[in-house]
Amino acid sequence: MSESHEAHHHIVPIPVYLTIFATLLVMTGLTIWVSFQNWGDYNIVIALAIAAFKGTLVVWFFMHVKFASKLTQLATVLGFVWLSILIGFVYSDVATRDWVGAANGWAQQPIDESAAGHYEAPASAGHDEATEVEH
Repeated sequence: MSESHEAHHHIVPIPVYLTIFATLLVMTGLTIWVSFQNWGDYNIVIALAIAAFKGTLVVWFFMHVKFASKLTQLATVLGFVWLSILIGFVYSDVATRDWVGAANGWAQQPIDESAAGHYEAPASAGHDEATEVEH
């Protein structure tokens, strides 16, 4: 085989791996610290940002994407972009679930804490308890 057809493998020095490992440990500690703080609605955003940074380090160095072809790097970045879009859609859905339509725009629905954890099924049309069949 000629040299142009041989696979090129990049060897990452051990100090780089140790630095990445130490950074991941520090970021894990930061994640734990952040989880005990009250940042309001931003707790999940901060935790996801830290997780994205940690995931990027793992993919970039441990999976050797840094040394891969430009096409592989592009596919990896676009995968993270797509994941961010999906997480954004889910977060926007969850954040607006307690909104109800109001005459002058949208307003948050008040939460009845006395009924927390209790659910009553709505009565369906044409359903009569006398016609219910027990199995």
